[in-house]
Amino acid sequence: MAVSQIRIHGKGHHLCLSRTLQASLEEETFADVRIGVFKSTSIEDNNHPRFLRASSAVLAAASPVLADLLKDRTEDDEILLVFDGYQYQDILNLLQYVYTGQAYVNCQDVKELTQSTVGGHDLLQHRQKIQALSEETNQYLKKNVYQNYMQFIETAKEISYLESEMYQLSHLLTEQRSLIVTLLENSLLGDKAPGLRGVEKPETKAKFNTEIAVNLNVNNQEGRKRLTALLEKVEGCASVVESLTRILIHEGDMVELDPSDNCAIGRVRGFLLNDSFMIASWLPNKRGNMRYQYQALYELEGLAVINIRDLGPVKYAFKLMMFPDTRVLQCANSSDKKEWLEAFDLAKHLKTKKEISPTPSAETKDNSYDEAFNHFAAFADDESFTGFPNGTENSQEVAESIPDWVFEVADDMDVYVAQRDFEEAVSLAEKTRDFWDGASPSVVNLHRDLKLKIDSRIRQLSEVLMNELRVSPDKSLQGGPRAASRAVLLLSRLGQASQACDLFLKHRSALLKHNLRQLKTEGATTLYIKRITSLFFPFVADTGREISRVFPKNKVCASAFVVWSRNEVGKFGNNFRKHVFTSGSTLTTVAECVALVRTHSEQLTEIGLDLTFYLENELRGQVERCLRDAREKLMESIKLRALEDKWRPVNFVNKSGIARFADDMSEIGIASIHSWVYDECWVALTSNTINFSKAYLTFLDDALKMPSADSNIFVDEILLDIFQAQLKHVDNSFRSGKYKGEAKFISRNASFLLHTVLAIAQRRVSEVRLHPCPSFAKLRSEFEWLANDSQKITTTIKSPVADQSFI
Repeated sequence: MAVSQIRIHGKGHHLCLSRTLQASLEEETFADVRIGVFKSTSIEDNNHPRFLRASSAVLAAASPVLADLLKDRTEDDEILLVFDGYQYQDILNLLQYVYTGQAYVNCQDVKELTQSTVGGHDLLQHRQKIQALSEETNQYLKKNVYQNYMQFIETAKEISYLESEMYQLSHLLTEQRSLIVTLLENSLLGDKAPGLRGVEKPETKAKFNTEIAVNLNVNNQEGRKRLTALLEKVEGCASVVESLTRILIHEGDMVELDPSDNCAIGRVRGFLLNDSFMIASWLPNKRGNMRYQYQALYELEGLAVINIRDLGPVKYAFKLMMFPDTRVLQCANSSDKKEWLEAFDLAKHLKTKKEISPTPSAETKDNSYDEAFNHFAAFADDESFTGFPNGTENSQEVAESIPDWVFEVADDMDVYVAQRDFEEAVSLAEKTRDFWDGASPSVVNLHRDLKLKIDSRIRQLSEVLMNELRVSPDKSLQGGPRAASRAVLLLSRLGQASQACDLFLKHRSALLKHNLRQLKTEGATTLYIKRITSLFFPFVADTGREISRVFPKNKVCASAFVVWSRNEVGKFGNNFRKHVFTSGSTLTTVAECVALVRTHSEQLTEIGLDLTFYLENELRGQVERCLRDAREKLMESIKLRALEDKWRPVNFVNKSGIARFADDMSEIGIASIHSWVYDECWVALTSNTINFSKAYLTFLDDALKMPSADSNIFVDEILLDIFQAQLKHVDNSFRSGKYKGEAKFISRNASFLLHTVLAIAQRRVSEVRLHPCPSFAKLRSEFEWLANDSQKITTTIKSPVADQSFI
């Protein structure tokens, strides 16, 4: 086909163009743009400008901005570009560079510019200096923390103790105020004292007086109905409503806010009782009449209600402070907030009045007027006064039945929790539990409120201990299993063994996941699998030992550990498959990784847990797929080598080649190959036979590492198919008649395959499985006739147990 076009290339075209542009710049030819350069920063200054001329085409080619400015000009227009505040020589050098691609600059100017510019070396020095200062600061801070570690702990304890005292002081002031108000109200003549003015809240008393009057008598039907209705609406409040002395004063919906950032947390329902305040959250899915879920119960005597001023988005809110909790609740409007605050004041007022002036019994109600004006009634509490024979004995029985330390249990537990002295708090809880277990039912019923208060503190302690085990982003996951066993043991002593076990296992799962993420996946696959197996299985074993130590006789926790172990092994199997069974992994790599997993999994049998079957079941499908792929590759290579096989011995040229060949054969298990060597450098085997022997014995070693006992038949079939394909090639060559002159040589190769390679395979299978493979014996008897015409050759086979000779 004839060429229609010829390319003409001029080697000096760019030099010619550069010279032309240089001459155009110097002579100011073909220039249609004037450039005025003003030295000062203002055009109005008394300085004379200097002008240059340039081509608009060159300037447009050098700058997109100039190209955009110059594209709309006409031929008759003369363009003037003004540069104010620049040196004439600098603009000239710039034009020189635009026209020719090079310019000459004063060396002194370049030196000053480079000196004023921060280079890479200076930046590197500054960076190293900053890093050194950062490391020094970190070390200094660490040393200060280590040196003042105990001071930090003591300071935290003191702050917690001071906070507790402040709460208690606030509560005492509130109680004293209520006491003073009550004393002012209790007038013998029924008149109000002058100091009571401004204290009463007629609107509140008008709103809640009727309701309280109905509910003060807990034996009437209305009080029972309200308690029953509360039990039916709030899920999990059975322990709250079982007290017969408890009444409902006020309830309503509110929104709980986060104390730190004032963000809405969720919608809640508040229930103000005569001795406590209960908070319940809304159920997302209603179940019958149940609309709320019980959250918490706070005793009024330890609850501080603080009014929050309306500021910004936070309006109609008030704060509840109950050590160590703080909650912010927002009402719908100002009237609801006012009602809640007045209801809290009224509830505390009623509680204080009840403690000072208990409700008179039916026996003494009729004589209340006489007692009010009886000046000797003050002697009723005197032990020496005999006018009331039963009062002193009853008070002594009550005093003897309840020790003084029981009344201080709630406050003591608050202090222990604030100081993080959980052991003492749990010991006190156990002591209190033993006391209530040994107390009579009448004592328990008489002090039911006190018992409920202590139970609430114990629940708070359990929640604090559970938070120690819960995993959150702001907590450190460093440490072994004993780092979390302290909280687990304490929860077990509190009767929360199942919850403690569940949280402990979740904590261990998070720690295991964190540790596995710290391992880098770079490098060889085998090294990475070795690292994760060395971490995973000892970790599971340590967890099992800790479970046995903490819960020695708890079968439920042991079962939970087994389920947890199986789940973690499943996750490990998924991770293993993702990294090992890839398209680029060889069979040798897969075999080594599977062998590592099987070896390390035996560590679990030391604690009585055997998950080998489950682990092999997780990997069986991928392992069999790898074996099938390797079989197909070997079968294909056998077919290709069979087509190229000319049945010629191999020449290794010299003795060093024979030595390397002997080393290669020794690595696959044939200790001495010299019986097949003649004339110093010739081997009486074909290259096909040698390559097949290496590939087959390598595949055999890899295949024996991977499968379990259930896959032995599958592996035997693959091994038999591969070896049978090679022997069929020998059989076809022997029967074809094409190689009649090489019949003896073919028989010797068949003898090597049957009596040496197949014998090694039989021995290795027997060593791994502890029993021979019948398929190999059947295969040998089927093709034994191929080796009958060969000479008797003795070959020594390398064995770790003993050297054997096969003929």
